[in-house]
Amino acid sequence: LHYRKLSTDCETTTRKMALSAIIPPRSEQLECLSSKQFDVLIVGGGATGSGAALDAASRGLSTALIERGDFGNETSARSTKLLWAGIRYIATASAELLRFRNLMRPLKAIEDFTSEFRMVAGAHKERKILLENNPHLTNWVPIAVPIDKWISWPPPFGHPLFASAPIMLPAVFKFYDSMSNFSCPPSHIMSKKRAERKFPQLANEDAKYYSVFYEGQHNDSRTNTYIALTAAEEGATVANYVEMIDVIKNDEGKVVGVKARDNLSGKEMDVFAKSIIFAGGPFTDQMRKIEEPSCKPAVAAAAGTHIVLPGYYCANGIGMLDINTSDGRFLFFLPWQGKTLVGTTDRKGPVSSYHGPPEEEIEWILNEAKKYLMTDTLKVRRSDVLSAWQGFRPLASDPNAPLDAPISRDHVISYNEQTGVLFITGGKWTTYREMAEDVINKAIKISGLGSKAGPCKTEHIQLRGGVGYNRNVPIQLVQEFGITQESAEHLARSYGMHAFEVCRLASSTSKTSPSKCGNLLIDGYPYLECEIEYACKHEMACTVADYLTLRTRLAYLDSQAAFLAAPKVADLMGKALGWTKKEKKQHLEEALNICGTFGGPTPNKSLGKGEKDGEDKFRITQAKLGKGAKNSGAIFG
Repeated sequence: LHYRKLSTDCETTTRKMALSAIIPPRSEQLECLSSKQFDVLIVGGGATGSGAALDAASRGLSTALIERGDFGNETSARSTKLLWAGIRYIATASAELLRFRNLMRPLKAIEDFTSEFRMVAGAHKERKILLENNPHLTNWVPIAVPIDKWISWPPPFGHPLFASAPIMLPAVFKFYDSMSNFSCPPSHIMSKKRAERKFPQLANEDAKYYSVFYEGQHNDSRTNTYIALTAAEEGATVANYVEMIDVIKNDEGKVVGVKARDNLSGKEMDVFAKSIIFAGGPFTDQMRKIEEPSCKPAVAAAAGTHIVLPGYYCANGIGMLDINTSDGRFLFFLPWQGKTLVGTTDRKGPVSSYHGPPEEEIEWILNEAKKYLMTDTLKVRRSDVLSAWQGFRPLASDPNAPLDAPISRDHVISYNEQTGVLFITGGKWTTYREMAEDVINKAIKISGLGSKAGPCKTEHIQLRGGVGYNRNVPIQLVQEFGITQESAEHLARSYGMHAFEVCRLASSTSKTSPSKCGNLLIDGYPYLECEIEYACKHEMACTVADYLTLRTRLAYLDSQAAFLAAPKVADLMGKALGWTKKEKKQHLEEALNICGTFGGPTPNKSLGKGEKDGEDKFRITQAKLGKGAKNSGAIFG
């Protein structure tokens, strides 16, 4: 009994330690923005910007972070959900190294290959840090590569050497494992018979074997939000829905602050800082044009489309990778949030905040998927698409670098000597922490903050909810609150130790089984109504669209389900935030219009044309909502 009591006391103490940091509400964060001069101001709340705020604040610098929408909305929340170290980069670098033209430039070829190799090695290190520090937000996912011939032609990556990839792949994956000091689960070979048991839906009857390797996976928007909130826990002033509308310059032309607008209230404010960093990902050039209208472009955008299919297409939690699609790109089939995520494409073009991808890219992904998922008894249909969206990755160069400077194959940090502004862009999700460290090191050096700043600590900082977390947290939630196992897993993997706080807000249900506590937001998904109050009061959730797209991933998983859940979310958010009827109606209509821009079971040729051309196609009225609700059997108050 004494041991049990001691164990319970220790568990309670751990929970209290995990929940000890209280984040000031958004209203207080807004007041703080204009109350003093900060050491560092970061504009852009994606993974890199939020990471930079966390890095700076944890070093003891007074730090501010502003984001014009919700955290990661336009950038980091639209990824392939992988924390991958870059197996493709090793292959492409090797292919480039072995080109005949490099016989005339061997030193340059070796330099390029070494640079790429160092980048992948760094990504392995960062992947290890992220997964080991944050088991509540990340996990390993096995990915199988089907091999149906011993010689692949046309060869992957367009190089004859890779025709032998089917034979060499297991050795390549072992080498890939070794780059992380074998900290990942070991790659292995899966026989055809075992694969048939694991993948009954596969159509590849001619497969010789399957080579399986592991990558990290996460819910990118939750990770991004928790990076920003962890920065707030470390003392940073963090505010979403605050947009930079102009810069403030001194008599010497140096930028000493920004004019910002609260996009929810319309109120404007001045924010001053010794060092200002732009971290807008593919939108960085838009920020730079505010700083200097005549600036040279530094960022090109590449769009990628993802589709979501029912979970039975990716059974048993194992993903699949096609390394040689019809146009040479990688195509992932990944288990994610109970569904199957398939992507991505690679399309050059102007960056946009618009979610909807072109219909032709949805069709291309489906056609590629059919090579593996179509059998005599299983058909992949266009109506199986539950959701589809596009995201953009930045392809960066340094416009302020000397003409003879080498082109970066990773992230770019650039300093404008005339204005004193830094910007960072490029890179990938896995290396956000390293990017943040690099840009804060640069800011400290340029702005003379060395005497105040301590060393970088983020390599050892667990993100919000991680302190005290263990894999038995879902079981504890079931035992203590009587929620379903599915909801417990979701809460633990979304909030970490803060899941206990969320559950304490749950109201009793009328059901005695399977859940005694916690009303579901919508049938078929593990989300609980009580999460809405928690997100509004403790996570700066501001709009219905935020909740449906980022705080839960409902719109990304099932656009029609998000459409049906929107009225209930509006009601509950309205109560938590004190909205008037007019405000609630406005937020609901905005959310419905945004959910309408996602792809879904029905093709829409307008998808992807852009906001001006396509947005009106998805404008949803209350009358249409009521009609849809009636047809679906839903009842909205």
